[in-house]
Amino acid sequence: MWKIRGSLPLYGSRGKEYIVERNGEVVVHLHLDEWQRVLPTLERNSVDVCVTSPPYNLNKRHSSGGKTKTAKSMTKKYEEWYADDIPEWEYQGQQQALIHELMRVCKSSIFYNHKIRYAWHNRNTYKNENKIYHPMHWLHKFPIWCEIIWDRCGIGNPSSRYHIQEERIWQIKKPKMWGNSEGLTNIWKIPPTKNEHGHPCSFPRELVRRCLSPTTVDGWKHTVIDPYVGSGTTGIEALLTERKFIGVERNPQYFDLACTAIKNHIEEYYIKGQGQTWSGM
Repeated sequence: MWKIRGSLPLYGSRGKEYIVERNGEVVVHLHLDEWQRVLPTLERNSVDVCVTSPPYNLNKRHSSGGKTKTAKSMTKKYEEWYADDIPEWEYQGQQQALIHELMRVCKSSIFYNHKIRYAWHNRNTYKNENKIYHPMHWLHKFPIWCEIIWDRCGIGNPSSRYHIQEERIWQIKKPKMWGNSEGLTNIWKIPPTKNEHGHPCSFPRELVRRCLSPTTVDGWKHTVIDPYVGSGTTGIEALLTERKFIGVERNPQYFDLACTAIKNHIEEYYIKGQGQTWSGM
């Protein structure tokens, strides 16, 4: 028996929650808020695993006013983007604080997706001497168990350097359990998704599955967290593989999209697919 607490839309209502229960147990708990407000309220070791991908602080002012086809295309793309432009020193400090909180909350590994950013373009207001921002600039003090290369199986945006088609996933903290029956290596060839559920930077469910499969088990025994819910990919994969989920999203529009996507997947997989029922519906 499934039950939802919280109604949509929640647009503009910071601090609201969207809760899904299964047989009286909370299996999804989404917060419309900043992670800085939510994570400190969670108890130490109250979550098992984290899978997340933060905004990259790309300072998206690309070729403003340019007349080439690429310039016009990229300008339109960035006009539709979410807010992602703060001083780099502030951004890196926020990310360090996030990992500190996740280290406290998570019993096991934190899977942290990010990428190397080159700061040569005139849109990059905040530069350093080598004109590169590497996630290791703020991750170097944390215990990294594995570095995973995400091969995105394509080419990046046109530029005057080799096309960049990879990102990284750092597995921070030693896993409490490990069961790599698939023999997964640390190079993952997974095509990216595009505008999943209306979000410009969603990542594929297969990526989340490869993080959760060796480090957690089904049967609603483990809890997964994502402090940047976005379109809800981590929550959907957790839910459909019988893991509980806690998520935080500050953008009301994306929060509503994620809640709707999660409800729709419950409807398709558990209600229609397995004959389970909604309570009071």
